[in-house]
Amino acid sequence: MSVYPDNPSVFTIHHLRFTAEVLTAIEMGEFKGSALRGAWQSHLRTLYCAQGDSRDPLHQSLCPVCYLLSHEADPSDNRRPYAFEPPLTAQTVFLPGEEFHFGITLFGHAVQFLPYIVLSVQQMGEVQGLGRPIHLAKRRGTCRLVRIDEVNRLTGETETLYQVGHPTIQMPRHPVTEEWVTLYSARLAEELGARGNLLTLEFLTPTRIIQGERLVHQPEFVPLLARLVDRLSTLRAQFAQVPPVTREEKGALLTLARGVKLRRDETHWWDVKGLSTRLGRPQPLGGFVGRALYQAEDWEPLLPWLIWGASTHVGKNAVKGGGWYRLTGAG
Repeated sequence: MSVYPDNPSVFTIHHLRFTAEVLTAIEMGEFKGSALRGAWQSHLRTLYCAQGDSRDPLHQSLCPVCYLLSHEADPSDNRRPYAFEPPLTAQTVFLPGEEFHFGITLFGHAVQFLPYIVLSVQQMGEVQGLGRPIHLAKRRGTCRLVRIDEVNRLTGETETLYQVGHPTIQMPRHPVTEEWVTLYSARLAEELGARGNLLTLEFLTPTRIIQGERLVHQPEFVPLLARLVDRLSTLRAQFAQVPPVTREEKGALLTLARGVKLRRDETHWWDVKGLSTRLGRPQPLGGFVGRALYQAEDWEPLLPWLIWGASTHVGKNAVKGGGWYRLTGAG
């Protein structure tokens, strides 16, 4: 399969898994995506660009930091070229010597700025600190970056890009691509057909879906797919020059979605809040988590969207790790 490193019209996704070792105790909330993304963004913003997130298009085209941060003023998650995947552990206090893991997913050509992302993660942990200010002089706990792995969840391929003690960072070579999504989708559709076309989505982090002006409290399939199509269409157009989905194409997908039945709902609402740096006030991050079992007459036209969505996340706060799910069999 091709990696398409130089083709801006092909949408790719790179999953990076970071391993950090705690130096001084770190305390975070139950949902850790907000703390991780906030600390990383803050450190990147102040450290690498003297112009401080310039809005000038020419400057943005030349400055990787301002490119990564250029869409932060937009209230939508759909225009940011990355998304965090927070630790899923319920542990909130991490002691010296312990390790924790988190992910950063890069969309399209944002992967070319990997060295800046890695440096900001590294110095965020050691200099700025992470989590709540539990130490003297209101200092946060610290950690050091010890390993980065690239993971392709569709193929099972993994590759170590960085290890502590080695000065070089390898560029990732195993992205999620249209080719892999198509192959995985065909194989999964065949498996589902042999099991009554029952598909389980496991929502790992709070999934906050807005339909019109209504907050959706259950994993209704139509609003879920509608937000997923919107998000993926915008990401592909913004970061890979792929034409956006037309109104007619989206309408056809939603017609198919209305035929999907929610057969079992084992989700619950996780009510969590975070602090929005952009808004300067607390922000609701709550959403449904858990497992939902769906059944469709034919999953084939819908599966590619769901498979992409497992990488992009869906709904509000996706950039902080919200709306992260995985697909399983009937379960």
